[in-house]
Amino acid sequence: MAGKRTRAVFWGFLTPTLFAFLMVIIVPFLMGVYYAFTNWTGVPGETLKLVGLKNFTAVLHDMRFFYSFGLTTLYSLISMTIINLVSFGLALLVTQELKLKNLYRTGFFLPNLIGGLVLGYIWQFIFNAALP
Repeated sequence: MAGKRTRAVFWGFLTPTLFAFLMVIIVPFLMGVYYAFTNWTGVPGETLKLVGLKNFTAVLHDMRFFYSFGLTTLYSLISMTIINLVSFGLALLVTQELKLKNLYRTGFFLPNLIGGLVLGYIWQFIFNAALP
């Protein structure tokens, strides 16, 4: 009896998550793969025709693609490097034995608190306005 109940609870919790994952990740991915092999231009009402690998060969012969790909790669590498260096520096700042270490920690943690505080005030306003 306990096994069936446990299984029902498991699927009860898992089903909404699986449905959301399917609708938000899997279905758009599969639609994108399908559209990649058609002549789809995004205009509603047009008839789709399968073109196979023609889209991919066209991209590989277009120098603008390689320019954009190179720019995106360069941007990604530079931004990852800068973000990691700054993050590492800030982590060192709050772990070293400095005079203002607690102030630095407060400065980093305070933005995490502000959202919750604002949300609390909003709910307090809603409940106070709803209750007589």
